[in-house]
Amino acid sequence: DPGAGTPVSPTPAAAEFDARLKEARAAIEGKKWDDAATALGAARKLRADAPELKGLEDAIAEGRKKEEAERAETARKADLRRKQDREWAALKEKVEKQREQNLWDAGLGALDTFAKEYPDILNDEDYGRTLRPIQALQKEADGYFKKDLAAAEKHFAEKRFGQAIAAAETAIKWYPERHPVVREFQGRVREAQSAATMVRVPSTACWIGGEGADEKPVRQVKLPAFLIDKYEVTNEDYLGFVVATSREAPPYWDRGRPPKGRERHPVVFITYADAEAYASWAGKRLPTAEEWEVAARGPDKREFPWGNVFLEKEDRFPCNCLEYWQVNKSLSPGTTPVDEKAFDNGESAFGVYGMGGNVWEWTSTAAPAKGTRPPGEFRILKGGSFMTPQKSTRCANVYAEDPRLPHPDVGFRCARDIK
Repeated sequence: DPGAGTPVSPTPAAAEFDARLKEARAAIEGKKWDDAATALGAARKLRADAPELKGLEDAIAEGRKKEEAERAETARKADLRRKQDREWAALKEKVEKQREQNLWDAGLGALDTFAKEYPDILNDEDYGRTLRPIQALQKEADGYFKKDLAAAEKHFAEKRFGQAIAAAETAIKWYPERHPVVREFQGRVREAQSAATMVRVPSTACWIGGEGADEKPVRQVKLPAFLIDKYEVTNEDYLGFVVATSREAPPYWDRGRPPKGRERHPVVFITYADAEAYASWAGKRLPTAEEWEVAARGPDKREFPWGNVFLEKEDRFPCNCLEYWQVNKSLSPGTTPVDEKAFDNGESAFGVYGMGGNVWEWTSTAAPAKGTRPPGEFRILKGGSFMTPQKSTRCANVYAEDPRLPHPDVGFRCARDIK
């Protein structure tokens, strides 16, 4: 055969088929799925039963599916990023406000929660710029909080209850989120203060009243048992209230603090509203005039809290009153510490100190104001002061005062119901 051993040229149709397959494979390699499908369609028209077609069709379908999944994932990530950016902007604003309010735990907690939901944020410098300052401030606030709370614990151990409450209140301003810890501590302080500084007055028949126009009638009363402060409220007691409530400090204090050395003196320049607000804050109340007189007078109808005679010895005054300063002319008249040893013979029958002299004490009992237009109500003061003579320290003595007026010789003590 003259043609034996000579290569046979492909037919034009076969060559076209091979070209279309090559074109389809190149398009698949380049991930041009539409071009690949077009080339494969052309090849199928030339040779529909070619076994190569099925594999290429599957490759195109798989490629399209994978590309669609990649597009969906890209879109999802883009949506997530937009969501993250929106939430991050809102969170930054929220954390900044929390930082301004000293809400350290809330701010750090919010940042931590956000990082758990969006881990990529940890690589974002903006996250670091937001996180680092609040971490530093939280650490600083924690140090100040612990320092002030330690000072409060020390005051508590020394039975300086008012200063303990004030120091704890300062601590809470550094770290408001630790409010429950501080309030629990202050509750313990108040309970200990009541146990140590309040006296139980039993329900006993007592004579009160006197022959003075404002003292009548002389009468016997039997009140329910109650508690009354052993001492007048001191400057250091009142300090805790001022710090806790931001109430205006008495005018003689220096930058919101009592004068050094006068912490245990009775607080003065106190209006009735001031006294009532303090009592409410302390979980107490003001005594009625009857309660006050019963606590001072006792069951034996004493003229003065300590007995029926003002002076037993010329050099042994039972209270801080005008005569004391007249005798001790080398001293400057004024208040003395509520537990002043010089007057420890002035204790009442129930063990209450300072119910005569030092400062007048507000009671919750109203007295009609004379000559006022429109009519108003004055409040009864009891006990006399360092500015008044001995007769004002009589248990039955009554003085009515405008509740709005503060004075340098007016203070108070508190009472509490027995539950």
